[in-house]
Amino acid sequence: MFEFKDLGLGVDIEEIERFRKYDTQNNPFVLRIFTKNEIEYCFSKKNYEAHLAARYCAKEACLKAVCSFGYEAVSYADFEIYHARNGAPEVRILNPMLEEKVELKISLSHSKTNAICYCLAHKKHLEISYETHKENYIENSFGKDIYGSAEI
Repeated sequence: MFEFKDLGLGVDIEEIERFRKYDTQNNPFVLRIFTKNEIEYCFSKKNYEAHLAARYCAKEACLKAVCSFGYEAVSYADFEIYHARNGAPEVRILNPMLEEKVELKISLSHSKTNAICYCLAHKKHLEISYETHKENYIENSFGKDIYGSAEI
């Protein structure tokens, strides 16, 4: 069942010109924010700064969307932006704990001067079965099994 509280939204817009100064693949900022694949992709393009800006926007929008659920200690390194076979931008969640909890969809674009990204996050609900988690069940005073507390 869909519940509005299970959705998070993030958006970011950046001036492309700001990213022109990051003109090498071994720049400390570039290495801290982007994955190897993202760096290779961006610097394979003539207008690398537009692609860096768009990916930065995507990571920032993803952070905002995920943090709207109250998750802390989320970083740029938890996300990788890539293109699907059809050319659509996609986000890969690199943090396994976070990947279990949310799924993300992004839309990004850029003009000559600005890049923008929207991210929609959906909180996953884990199906918990008795057979898989027997050790977490306790017997209540009526002799029936109930599920003990679990932190997800």
